[in-house]
Amino acid sequence: MTRDNVPVPVQPPSPAPVPQQPAAGASLTAAIAQGAAQGAARSITARLVDKFLTNPPDWLRALWHALPRPWE
Repeated sequence: MTRDNVPVPVQPPSPAPVPQQPAAGASLTAAIAQGAAQGAARSITARLVDKFLTNPPDWLRALWHALPRPWE
């Protein structure tokens, strides 16, 4: 065989990666954890809003009174 007639070596195709399935309860656990975090954030926010609306600090009260009120 001459140099021009030598077949080019062919690499076998690499196998496609197999998609991995999450564990059976992983998505449920993640959803519960996310829901708990959102619930905690809502609870903290609700408590802070409640506290500031019922007894606002002086700087917040002063800021509120300093705001322009075009509706008045």
